[in-house]
Amino acid sequence: MITEEKLKILEKEAIEHPQSVIAQHKLAIAYLVLGKFQEAKIAFKKVLQLDPYHFEALINLGIILAREGELEEAKKAFSFALRFYPNSFEAWNNLGLIEYQLGNLEEAERCYQKALEIKEDFPSAWINLSTILIEKGNFAEAVEVLKKAQTLAPNLSTIYNNLAVAYYYLGNKEEARLNLEKAKKLQYPVNPEFEKLVYEDF
Repeated sequence: MITEEKLKILEKEAIEHPQSVIAQHKLAIAYLVLGKFQEAKIAFKKVLQLDPYHFEALINLGIILAREGELEEAKKAFSFALRFYPNSFEAWNNLGLIEYQLGNLEEAERCYQKALEIKEDFPSAWINLSTILIEKGNFAEAVEVLKKAQTLAPNLSTIYNNLAVAYYYLGNKEEARLNLEKAKKLQYPVNPEFEKLVYEDF
């Protein structure tokens, strides 16, 4: 557990050992855990100045940049990581998220497929892939993909929300309602406009 007291110790170690990748990375992780994202971003950049190929620093920096809306910079971080760690399913999945936010659906789908080629039992990538399929109108395929995710992580609310959407557009309102209820029970923030559509004529 990272406390403010522990953080001060790590900050002191990082100052005393400015060329230590380990010391700088420990500090960066501590900032991240405590939600100090600006400090974490600076610290991860320091790690990468010392070791440009540090995988965890590249991934975490990309996540922070994406969180702050710096999508092109985040894309560069994940793309650079994949040049040297091409079998990182996390990096492929994160790059897919960035491409999706940039509106590059085909490229996002390719990234999720790459992630799943490396790690088939990765529910997040199946869910993310289903989002792309739904946007492209491939609703039956999205259902099949979500069923795979469901076998891996049966308590993830997003699975049931996406199933509800896919079934609705397939014209199966009964399954849409059942899955929407499951999503709500698992605390998914259901879109009220979509919920209204699902329950029309019920």
